[in-house]
This record gives sequence, structure tokens and C-alpha cells, in this order.
Amino acid sequence: MSVRFLPPSRLCLALAAVAAATTACQSTPSRQYGAAEREHEEQEQAAPPKGDYWAQRAAYPTGDFQPLWLVEAARAEKQIRAAVPAGDKLYRRSSVSPLALDPLRFTLLGPQPLNDTEFGFGHVAGRTNVIAVDPVDNTIAYLGSDGGGVWKTTNCCSAATTWQITTDVPSATNIAIGDIHIDPNNHNTIYAGTGDLRYGSFSFGSTGLLKSTDAGATWSVLGESVFGPLYGPSANGFPQYQAIGKVVVDPNDSNKVVVGTKTGLFFSYDAGTTWSGPCYTNAFATGPDAQRQDITGLIAVDLGATTTLYAAVGTRGIPTPVQPDLGKNGANGLYQTTMPASGCPADAAWTLRNTGWPAGIGSGALSATISRIEIAVAPSDNQVMYAMIADATSRNVNAVLRSADAGVTWTQTATSTGFTGCGDAGTQMWYDAGLTVSPTDPNVVFASAVDLFRSTNGGTSFTNLTCGYSGGGIHVDHHSRAFVGNDPNRLLFGSDGGVYYTANAMAASPTKIPINDSLSTIEFYSGDITANFATSASPGISGGAQDNGSSAAVFGANPGAMQWESTNSGDGTYTRIEPVNAQRWYYQSQNGNVRVSTTGPFGNTTSANGGWSGDRKSFLMPLEVYKHGDTAVANSGCATGVNGCGRMLAGTHRLWETLTGAVPASSWQAKTGDLTKNNLILGSDNRSYINQMMYSFTDPTVAIVGTNDGNVQYVFNLGVSGTNNATAVNVTGANAVLPNRPIQDVVTDAQNPLVGYAAIAGFDQNTPATPGHVFRVTCTANCASFTWENKTGNLPNIPANAIMVSPHVPGQVFVGTDWGLYYTNDISVANPVWNYFEGLPRSMIWDLVVDRGLTTLVAFTRSRGAWAWPLPTGGIGDRIFANGFEP
Repeated sequence: MSVRFLPPSRLCLALAAVAAATTACQSTPSRQYGAAEREHEEQEQAAPPKGDYWAQRAAYPTGDFQPLWLVEAARAEKQIRAAVPAGDKLYRRSSVSPLALDPLRFTLLGPQPLNDTEFGFGHVAGRTNVIAVDPVDNTIAYLGSDGGGVWKTTNCCSAATTWQITTDVPSATNIAIGDIHIDPNNHNTIYAGTGDLRYGSFSFGSTGLLKSTDAGATWSVLGESVFGPLYGPSANGFPQYQAIGKVVVDPNDSNKVVVGTKTGLFFSYDAGTTWSGPCYTNAFATGPDAQRQDITGLIAVDLGATTTLYAAVGTRGIPTPVQPDLGKNGANGLYQTTMPASGCPADAAWTLRNTGWPAGIGSGALSATISRIEIAVAPSDNQVMYAMIADATSRNVNAVLRSADAGVTWTQTATSTGFTGCGDAGTQMWYDAGLTVSPTDPNVVFASAVDLFRSTNGGTSFTNLTCGYSGGGIHVDHHSRAFVGNDPNRLLFGSDGGVYYTANAMAASPTKIPINDSLSTIEFYSGDITANFATSASPGISGGAQDNGSSAAVFGANPGAMQWESTNSGDGTYTRIEPVNAQRWYYQSQNGNVRVSTTGPFGNTTSANGGWSGDRKSFLMPLEVYKHGDTAVANSGCATGVNGCGRMLAGTHRLWETLTGAVPASSWQAKTGDLTKNNLILGSDNRSYINQMMYSFTDPTVAIVGTNDGNVQYVFNLGVSGTNNATAVNVTGANAVLPNRPIQDVVTDAQNPLVGYAAIAGFDQNTPATPGHVFRVTCTANCASFTWENKTGNLPNIPANAIMVSPHVPGQVFVGTDWGLYYTNDISVANPVWNYFEGLPRSMIWDLVVDRGLTTLVAFTRSRGAWAWPLPTGGIGDRIFANGFEP
């Protein structure tokens, strides 16, 4: 019987998707790809998008999510100790190795930056949501990364600009930054809103407002219980995450702080200690026909004795499967009030400023055309304002409006035709949008869309300055702009490719340079490393990232974080490396489109697709290669010769295997039937598929599989040519112990293939009879019988995304979560004690890999790149006697 599952949105970064044909259908070198592989954000058309995978990750099987669960988990997490795993840390840098790893902490490997040759974007980083420049010292600037925290530079701005992370602090469990605001009365006080209000399917949620009073040296978390739990279920029971989109401080009183969120405004009158809210600008926030109150614009204007506050409600306007109440845009509009002295301003205190706007604005009636709204005020003349409106249906720019009387009346100056040319330059405004007015000329305004635009005539016409999809060399999907001081020529701007600078913004063709070389904010889904990584003379690494394709690096003279090179376009997902010869490098883009280079990491690629085009599969279809066979032993899974370790797995709703490394691509064979419950259905779309699978460490005929709908299966008798000839044993046990929630990752014990581990997504509240996030299964021969044990211990109640065992220290297990990496030194006890891995950023971890040779553990993170740690080489028990000590 099918379960009709209603998914919520997921605390996660927006995925990108390619709407047209993908690279896997081609056999030409990847660097020749064109417009068909554009790295656009997933559009959530009428057909359910793959993005609801992340919704299910939070709320399957009930469809419920209460953000308060995250607040409770954060309180519990604060009791977890940060430390370094036990074991003999005998690693010393090899005389031939370029790597200088640290046995006591993870070492950043980059990309720093990523050199994009696929589209010619040059040196890129991950998405930059916001930029703020210190108004007193213009050599200081801050940027907010979507998932990567607040970064600061003290040598802005030139090609030599360097950035340092400032928010790697234990108190901040979520470092997704939606806005940064510098107190206009004290440039050392900075606020950073967490969460991402850009209407992607998988946007990060908020865990509070970060505040620094010492220019970013230290941070505190404000309103953790205010901004985390307030967005409950919306229409039809689809819960979503809260997000802080805007922050302002009253220029006449630093104690007054206003925050704009998905659910309206919040006011503080004691510099963020306590809050009033949610507060609304209109009368349409409650009742049977309540409208959404997403604040997409927020400006505080100093009028001398008083402060005027402008707030734009800019709900996206079109329902999506994940966010079905996005059509509730009847409150959309621009509202004005005087900054209050306390509490929430009454509805009547707000004035709707819609004279000259499209009909129906702010009426409470749904609009078929009005979507996200961005606003800006001219610094040199606060009577001049601009508004940029998205079209709900086309998602393009609908209009630009200008006011010369502080918003009382408006004139439409431009339409969508002003943002055309250079590919899809003016599209995706639900995701790419923003306005900034010149500090000296109220008629000059810069606008962000897919590209960056400039108007010099008060918004009447706009010129595309970047042309990202037409050879302009600047990464597409623009989000942020900030002038350096009061110089109208010096402009910083941010996109999905990081941050850029121009020193001549008013030139006909401004010179633009990336300043990403010290940023490590790439958003990885997965990756791999070459054999004997910690000791090799030429260790290599690859990874797949959101909106930045696949990339790779081979370490030479550089001992740590270095530049990586792009290798495949689209959204990079899984990448894998054949470890014996290190000549076959596999790069995958969305929906199972696999390509292989047979001449090393940077060779031309050809299709390595199996026959799974019609199968049910994840946007991030898993791909694995067996690494550990002894080439001197027959049938070990690895051999000398061209294939090396040629056995590979791919997971759709069934398991696929190739014995020759997908060369030719026709060597893929379906080895099993459906391994899922086949009941996770959204509308007409089935989300029952394999999330992850892995060969056992010691026996390539054995694999373990985890599915999105709560199944774990062992598969035996792999490695034999033929279809449907492997034996699958369902060890789910009717979810009597193992929670019926998405299985995000699985792995076997390093010595015993009949012992397996599973990392579980979701929250305990959705399976109260079977709580937990880490489970161990122990099988008899061929899993004729099996026993599950809950090994969650003191782990926080948050989704677990990745799991890996130590190959040298029995009982040592690592778990990657939404809040970083945890480990236990003894999984065998009934309630293992988990510690946070000290020093690793509080970033989502999506993949954990160990190399052939078992020298290194690498964590691939969302928005903080890849990190390596040399594995302990021995056990725990006899360390006290290691240097001859006697009791």
C-alpha cells in the first residue's frame, strides 16, 4: 500500500539543476559543453522537483517537522565535548609527500580557489549571499557565505585581497549567512542573520542572529529560540524552516534592531537581547485566508530626529511541492512606518506605498504576477528610492520602479525587456535579485539577476556588465553588491561563484577581478581521494559541488589548501577515482549522468552511463568503487592491468555493477530487483530509491545498501557477470528497531563484512518508538538472521548524513551531520559517548571517504570545502605503555 507523503522543506542549501540535456549523453570533451549544461538553480516547475528529497530527509514518514526540535537538539549538543579521536597518531610527513597533514586536527585541502574552465569563470568560490564594507576603514569588508559563515578581509580591495573565516565558534551550530549589517553608529558592531530566504527548495534554516562587538573577532548567538522555531506547518501541513533575510539597526539608536524573516518582522530595543514579534506590516497575516509575510526588503532611513522604516513583503508567488503556500502573496508590497519605541507597530501604523505600482499590490488578494520585491535608497538623496519586482509566473524581472519623494509616489522605469540578452540574464529573480544605488549619484543603480546590471538614467535602461553565459567570464547567479566607501567606481559584488571587485564600475566595460583565492566556500556533495593519500608523492582528490560542477586537484609542492581545476559542468554530485592506476576519474552530474576520464583527472571524458535512465533515482545518484583488493590475489576485486579496481556500484531503485570500471559503459548490469519499499510517493512521482551503498572493506562480493524510504539491504554474490544474479537480503526487520526514516549512508565494519552501520536522517519525533541516528546490524552467515542495536548515544537529534569506520582502531566510528563531524572511540558499548571533532568547521558534512591504503579520512562539507585527517595507525588500549612506562 502506498504512503502518500507530504514533504516539508529541508534545512539545506538550494541545489541547482540543469533543465536541458545533460553531459552524460555526449562523448565530446567536457570543456566543449555549451548552454545545455548551464548551472541554473532548480526551478520547481509543475512536476515535483527532486529537491523534495531534502524535505523527506527531515520529515519522512509523517511529513511533520517542528523547528523547535532543532532548538532542543542545539541545547543538548552544547553538552557534547569537543576532542580528538584516540589511537596511535604515528603519522609523520613522508619525505616524498607534498602534504603536511596534522594528526591532531583536520587539514583544509581546498578548493582555494576552484579554477572554472568549463564556463571560463576563472577563480571561483561558493555562493556569496551578502557583502558589507566597513564605513570607517574601507580596507575592511565582510561577506556571508551560504553555509560557510562570515569571512573578513583587512586588505580590500585588489587582486591581492585575502579573506579569513570569523565564525568558527562553538556557539554557532549553523553558519549559513543570509544578511550582514554593520551598526551605523559603531562600525565594530556587526550582525549576521542565519538562514537563507531565497526560496530555493533546500535552503538552510536559521539558528539565530549572530552578533559581534569587536569587528568579527568574537560572536554571540542571539534569539536562538526566537528565530529557530517559529515557522510551523503551512498549507496542507508542509512545514518549512525559518530564515533571517534582512537585518537593520536604527541609525538614531543602536539599541533598536529589526530583523526580517519568513514570518514577518522582529524588533529588539536592547541590542538583540530580547525580541518582540512576529510583527506584521498589514492586516493579512492571520485568518482563514492569511497571506505569507516574507520580508525581502528592509531599510532604516535617518530623518534626523526620527527614523523611517521601509519593509518589503515579497513572497515568491507560485506554489511549489515543497513550499505550497508560496502562492499566498496577497500581502506583497512596500510598507512604511516610523521606528517605534517599543513592541510591534500596529497594522495601522504602516502605510502601504503603492501609488504607481502594479494593480492589486498589498490588497490581500493573490497576485498572478507579483513575486519577490527588492528595495534600495540612494545614499546621496534619501528621497530617491528604487524597487525591483519579480514576476511570479515567468520568474523574470517584472519591473523596476523609482520614487523621488521617499516612496509616496512611484514611476515604473523598466520592464523585463530591460534585462534580456546574454542568455537568461534576467531570470530566476526568486533566487537572484538585489539593488544598490551609487553613493554619489541617485540616478545610478546596480541590479543583480542571473547577471549584474547597471543603470545610469534612474532605472530607465540597464546594461549587462557580466554576461556570464555569453563569455563574460563572471560566474552567474548574482546576489550581493557593496560600494567601497563613497567611491562610485569601487564595487564589490557576489554570486554563486564567490566575490568580485571592480575599480571602475562606471566605465563602459568595467574591469572585473575575482578575489576568491583565499576563500574555501565550495559546497560539496561528495568526493574521493587517491590511494595512500597521506604518504603518496602525488596525492589526488576530486569532488562534486552545487552550481560549480566537478573538480580535481593533484598536490605537488603545495602542502595544504590549493587551487582545484574544474573537470565537468552541471551540478557536481558523486566523484570517484580508480585507486590502483589512478587513471580513471569518474565525474557525475545530476540525475545519474556519469562521465569518465581514462587518462587521469584532467583528461577528456566520455559517457560512463549504465542503462538506468528509466529507473527511479536520486538527484544525487550514488556511485562507488571498490578500493581495497590485493592485486596479488585472484578475485580480490583489484588487479594489475588497465581495469585496476574495476568493480563499481551505482544505485537507483536497484543495484547496478560493472566489473570493468564502466569501460565500456555497456558493462553496467542490473544486479538486483527493487531494494526499496516502493511507497514514498509525492503526487505521481516516486521517491523510493537508493541513497547510498558501499562494498564491504574486505570482500567485494558483499555490499550494504540504504534507501530513502528506510530500508537497509545486504547484497551478496556480487562480482559475477550477468543480470539480476546477486542475492539481496532485506535486513530492515520491518523497522522494529531501525527507524523508518531515510537511510543516508551505510558502511560495513572494516574487518567483518557482516557487521554494518547506518546513518539515519530525520528527527526522533517522527518515529518515537524507534529513536536514534546511528545503528549497527550484526548478521549471521548471509544474513540468515540479524540483530540491530541503537548506537546513537549522546548524539544530537539532527539528521546524520555520512558514516565511516576507522580501519585501524576497532570500535572507532565517525558520523557526519548537519552540524559537523562527531566520533566515538567505542561503538561497542550500549550507549556510546560521542565527541565533536575539535577544530573542524560547523558545516554540513555529506560524504566521508577513506583511501586505498587506509591512511586518510576526508570530509566533504557543504560550503567549507574538503578536509583531511591522517588516520590513527593502531589501537587505544596500550597507549600508556607505548614509551616504556611501567606502573
